[in-house]
Amino acid sequence: MNQSFLEQIRTPGAVPPEELQKVEQTYADILTQTGSDAAMGRIPRTYAEALLAVAVSRGVMAAVTSNFVSLLRDLYPNIPQLEEYLNSPLESKKSKDAFLVKLLDGQAEPLFLDFLRVLNEKDRLGMLRLIWVAYRTLLEHQFGRQRVLVEVAAPLTDAQKQHLQDSLNTIMKRTPILVVRENPELIGGMVIRTGDRVFDTSVRTKLQTYRNQLLARGTHEIQSGRDRFRHI
Repeated sequence: MNQSFLEQIRTPGAVPPEELQKVEQTYADILTQTGSDAAMGRIPRTYAEALLAVAVSRGVMAAVTSNFVSLLRDLYPNIPQLEEYLNSPLESKKSKDAFLVKLLDGQAEPLFLDFLRVLNEKDRLGMLRLIWVAYRTLLEHQFGRQRVLVEVAAPLTDAQKQHLQDSLNTIMKRTPILVVRENPELIGGMVIRTGDRVFDTSVRTKLQTYRNQLLARGTHEIQSGRDRFRHI
């Protein structure tokens, strides 16, 4: 599943612009749920690692991070069709390069502009959102933080969130950042995913466990009955 997903988003323009935010969330969830490079996708992570390493070495990490956030959260929503234009395989690299320079030269950290121009040259601007998620994940790990995906059947109160964060803080090596998603199918309880660890206290899982136990017990009793009949 992850591999086909990554193959799809590697092609510029393969994902419609209106679906890109959903793709970003999906990818963020993948990163939250696993520490495996294969599941994360090596291409977004490779670009993210390179950008972060150079930004740190030049002492411009804060500026690059701010530029990245501004592009995705401010410029994309406020400049009509900007994201679609940059992601389009029908537009020439030359025209997109000139546009990026005109838009960001003197406004953004030069390293960030150079980074975007490299992505354009490699036909990777369509992966910018995924690179951002990988970059953000690496940055959080660098500062001792880690996102924790929490699926709940109903919204959590502030007190419940704080209690959960305090509890996770005692068992994790990094400070937890809660990412709460509502999933009514759980009926009650919650499922917590962080890295390769899963804590499942959902009512749905408990009911499934009881069902399996009943089925196993019934199968055992049927088999025992058959064995008794064989000896009559």
